Amino acid sequence: MAEPHESRVYSDLAHFYDKVFGRAFVDHEHEVIESLPFRPGQRGLEVGVGTGISLDAYPPYLQVTGIDPSAKMLAQAIAKTRENGWSHIELKSGDAQQLEFADNSFDWVLSFHVMTVVPEPRRMMAEMVRVCRPGGRIVVISHFASPNPILYFLGRVVNPITKLLGWTTRLRARDVLEGQPITVERNDRFSRLSVHYCIIARKAGPDA
Repeated sequence: MAEPHESRVYSDLAHFYDKVFGRAFVDHEHEVIESLPFRPGQRGLEVGVGTGISLDAYPPYLQVTGIDPSAKMLAQAIAKTRENGWSHIELKSGDAQQLEFADNSFDWVLSFHVMTVVPEPRRMMAEMVRVCRPGGRIVVISHFASPNPILYFLGRVVNPITKLLGWTTRLRARDVLEGQPITVERNDRFSRLSVHYCIIARKAGPDA
């Protein structure tokens, strides 16, 4: 069974990712990023930056660090930052399940369409919460399994196929949210027909 970033979606097809998958994701990512109340001097971390399709949505006054384990995808993201002169963005290799940052390092910790592709999504969420400063926000856009029992069952049926491509259809939002020291401020789908959810949560503590 292919693990995340070992499947062809994340390696051999990296050069086609923006055209094949990016167009389905970029509008939602930009919509959410552009709605967030970033402030000058704040720091943001994007976990699983991929080819960098979200990067042009961040304001230049936000210091952004992006990590990804896929060298081929990260190379494309780095090329974008150089071509556009985005000096406020730093990109490096990194593991979403073991972030190499100190506790309370970032005002914003964001991740888009990554939660269902890592082997241990709850560990990834815990790491995102850990490196977020008290009062900071964690922002997640992801496909999650439907709470509807019938649709959840159908998701389990197709899960062996999607796992071969690198993601699961069995993960529920509550699986990664419950027990975390956060307050969920938003947890909804982009539309009635959408399978993608946006979650925004505040880490316990004073406002960042």
